[in-house]
Amino acid sequence: MRNGMTPLFTFDEMERWFEHFQSKAEDKMLVFLQAGGEKFIEVARRSGSYKDQTGNLRSSIGYIIAKNGKVVAENFTESEKGTDKTTGKYKGRRLAEEVSLSHSGGYVLVGVAGMEYAASVEAKGYEVVSGANTQCEKYLRDTLKSVFRKI
Repeated sequence: MRNGMTPLFTFDEMERWFEHFQSKAEDKMLVFLQAGGEKFIEVARRSGSYKDQTGNLRSSIGYIIAKNGKVVAENFTESEKGTDKTTGKYKGRRLAEEVSLSHSGGYVLVGVAGMEYAASVEAKGYEVVSGANTQCEKYLRDTLKSVFRKI
């Protein structure tokens, strides 16, 4: 004789439901991180207060999202102005990929200005990505707070 309740589902059905739930959650996480990355590049490209003659610095601004060390999304585009925009795009993507691949646990969003002189341009008082980083972090934090309040 059995005591207790009789399940209305099998273990396999329950496992499939959890996998479906996890897949949906991961899809939402990717969309969330992409929105943060897009906020980062929008602000960085718009508010860059430096004169970018070659186009390399603005072209090196972008982001990569990796999951468990594998790139799953990215956005690097060449600047509209400049004489050599390809180098910046290449260096920015390479730097972001390098950083993202060193992170092997779950998702990571890496936003960069990939030219080696980006920090010295900011040190001279020009805006490159510091403000964009701050606004991206605020956007992600506020969005997460909003989601957790709803739960």
